[in-house]
Amino acid sequence: QHYYITNNLSRMLPKPDERDLWSDILNDVSTASTNKDKKCLLVLGDEFVGKTAIISRLRRLEGHVTKAGLGLEYSYLDIRDQFSDDIISRLSIWTLNNDRTSLQYTLSEKHLTYSDKGWNGMVVLVVDYSRPWSVMERLEHWVEVLDKHIESMKIEPSERRDVCGKLAKSLQEYCLPGTESNKDVLLPLTEGVLDQNTGIPIAVVCTKLDSMTTLEKDLDYTDAYFDLIQWHLRKFSLKYGAGLFYLNGKESPNTDVLYKYIVHKMYSIPFEVCPSVIDKDCLMIPAGWDTLQKISILNDTLRSFNLEDDLNTVLPKPLNRRADTGREIKAEDDQAFLTRMQSLLQNQRPAGPRPSKPLTSQTSRTAIPTTVTPGAGGPGEKDGVLANFFNSLLNKKPTPGAGGPAGARPGTAGAGAPRALAAPAGAPRASAAPASPRQAPRPVARTQSEGIPKQPAV
Repeated sequence: QHYYITNNLSRMLPKPDERDLWSDILNDVSTASTNKDKKCLLVLGDEFVGKTAIISRLRRLEGHVTKAGLGLEYSYLDIRDQFSDDIISRLSIWTLNNDRTSLQYTLSEKHLTYSDKGWNGMVVLVVDYSRPWSVMERLEHWVEVLDKHIESMKIEPSERRDVCGKLAKSLQEYCLPGTESNKDVLLPLTEGVLDQNTGIPIAVVCTKLDSMTTLEKDLDYTDAYFDLIQWHLRKFSLKYGAGLFYLNGKESPNTDVLYKYIVHKMYSIPFEVCPSVIDKDCLMIPAGWDTLQKISILNDTLRSFNLEDDLNTVLPKPLNRRADTGREIKAEDDQAFLTRMQSLLQNQRPAGPRPSKPLTSQTSRTAIPTTVTPGAGGPGEKDGVLANFFNSLLNKKPTPGAGGPAGARPGTAGAGAPRALAAPAGAPRASAAPASPRQAPRPVARTQSEGIPKQPAV
């Protein structure tokens, strides 16, 4: 071969025409070697349902920790041989958050390829069990998105029929651990199994099963409600030929079972785990085991429900909070706000002490009516009470030694004595009394209508 040397003599490169030829050969070899064991796991679900947590638990088995991300996330899982612990393959994991347009980059001809064993991919649908009334709605949404995207892919009809047939055959070949199935004679699928065949293995994973205690305490959920949820989930899984897994908390035993099930579906490694339907918070049903007859066992506890109704209309839900209108709230500019506050402060009247009103003899006196017009007052009972009260004041004799002035009328001696009656108009004033520590209040005249006789003029 002929080479030319660059100016710095750092490396030798082939001629342009030869370099393109070698690049194409290397790319073809690299693609052929990587496509042999290339597998893809697609995780679909709404935000905050626990998709990243599931991947973190799966990778923690291999000593890895996955951090939460946004939008489209990528991770991987090293698949090890069960005997030698050698890495036999690397499983690519794509996580999708509420962005169906990203499916064209993850579930495409570049990543999802067809072989004699079927598709090289698998789908995991994740739902939040703490909101059980929306579980079925979200599953139907995501499986519809998946089905529409597969229909939009350029797949030959013959290949599509072949893939769907391989998925149905995998369900027919399922057998319990410790038993062997006759692969030469396969029984037909029972009623209701794989009515909707997408051609891709699916696993339904319910997270946050520890919320069962909260649902029982706050919303009065009973075992009948949980059986109703299980009934709908198993019917959905049976329809799409999917496995069903309940993950309870961070240390759920089904995490290891889910890892083995994914390896079984992707690499045809035997799955040696029996189904579990006894524990309500640790359910595990692999695809191919369940039937309508087994699901009907739950019907005895569901007689009070109409099984055709949606969970959204049957299950108790918390009180609806005030819905956010989504209207954008714009904050006022700081300078405009300060200018507006300044104008308001300037328009306000300055706050000062109130002017004190001088006290006069007229305002300082007790407002007691001096006359009452006969016949114009209130009921006679009220006048009788007032007359008795003032008569008792007049008849009260002063205590001996009270210190009253000489010649004073009864009731005018001390500061605590009752008020005396005033003299009629025109009468001469009495001589000034000696000074006392406290001046007695000025007597008020009463009329004959109050039951008090007038004093004779002096």
